[in-house]
Amino acid sequence: MPHWFEKVRVAEDRGDYDEAIAVLSDVAECYSVDYERHNAHLWHMDLLARAGRRTELAALGRHDAHARRRLNRLVREDGRADSSPEDFG
Repeated sequence: MPHWFEKVRVAEDRGDYDEAIAVLSDVAECYSVDYERHNAHLWHMDLLARAGRRTELAALGRHDAHARRRLNRLVREDGRADSSPEDFG
């Protein structure tokens, strides 16, 4: 059975963000002492942004600085700098 990392990479490569996000959500942990879990968390936030899941990022961003920063960056990249995270849920 492939390691979770490989599962996520394969799903991401074929553009299946739902699958990649589902796998990552099981291992991701914000500010974990396990660097793999923390890196998985950052990757998870990035995939949520690339999948356009602004509402999820906004909900997570209420308590998660990484989600908040990733949503803010996504908003800037989209040219919606006048929006706020509350506009997404």
